[in-house]
Amino acid sequence: MSRLALDAPPLVVVFHALDLEVARVRAPGWRVLRCRPEELASPSVPTLAWIRTGMGVEAARRAVDAIPDVPIQAALCTGFAGALARDLTPRMLVVADPLLDADGRTQATPLAALLAETAHAAGLACRRGALVTVSRVADTPAKKARLHDELGALAVDMESAVLASALAARGIPAAAARVVLDTAEEEIPGSLAALWRRPGLLVSGVRIAARMHPCARISARLLEAWLGGPFGAAQRQAEPQGRDDCEAEQADGR
Repeated sequence: MSRLALDAPPLVVVFHALDLEVARVRAPGWRVLRCRPEELASPSVPTLAWIRTGMGVEAARRAVDAIPDVPIQAALCTGFAGALARDLTPRMLVVADPLLDADGRTQATPLAALLAETAHAAGLACRRGALVTVSRVADTPAKKARLHDELGALAVDMESAVLASALAARGIPAAAARVVLDTAEEEIPGSLAALWRRPGLLVSGVRIAARMHPCARISARLLEAWLGGPFGAAQRQAEPQGRDDCEAEQADGR
C-alpha cells in the first residue's frame, strides 16, 4: 500500500505513454522531473514526477507495479485520446468520469470533479464523461462508432483504466485527463503495415502528428493550473533543492 504522509511535501505522479505527450510545465514552488517508476522517491520539496509507461495495458500495469512504497498525494493519467463522440474536436480535454474497460467495467476516478473544475477555471475546453481503455488501437471511424454506441464513452485510450485500477489497489487517488488528438470521423494509421496497404493514410498521419505538440501543451496548462490551485499557496512558495536519481531537466517534446 502507498503511504500518504500528511506532513511530507506533496508528490504528484503524472503517467504518460509517449514522450511526445509531454510539454514543459512551469509551476513555481514545484520541482518537475522525469524518472522511471522504480526511481520514484519521497521528495524533499513539492514534486511533480512524469513517468513514461509505454503504450498499452500491459505496459501500464508494469509501470504501477514497479513504483516503490512512497507517499503519493495524487496520480494523473495524461496524454492523447481518440474521440468517440462526434462533437469532440482536437485539443479538447476529456476528464474521465468514469473510466471503462472494453467490457464496460467501471473504475472510479475520485479526483475527476476537482480536475474538471480546474480545467474550466483555466479556460480550457473540457468535457467530463466516460473514457474507455482498449488493448488495440481504435483506428477507424467504424471501430470508434462501435465503442461509442456500445459503451457511451466520449473518447478512447490504451492505458488509463488499467493505471487507475492498479493505483486504487495501492490506495492512491487518481484521475485521467486526455487531450483529443483525432476526431471520431478520422482514420489513423494504426501500424506501419496499414500505411503499406493504404499509402493515403500517410496524409492523415501527418495532419494528426502536427497536432501533437499543441495537444501536449494543453495537458501542461492543465497541470500548471492543478499545481497552482489545489495544493495551496504555501506549497507553491517552496524552493526546489538538490537532486535525486531522477532526471530533473524538462524539454518540450522529449
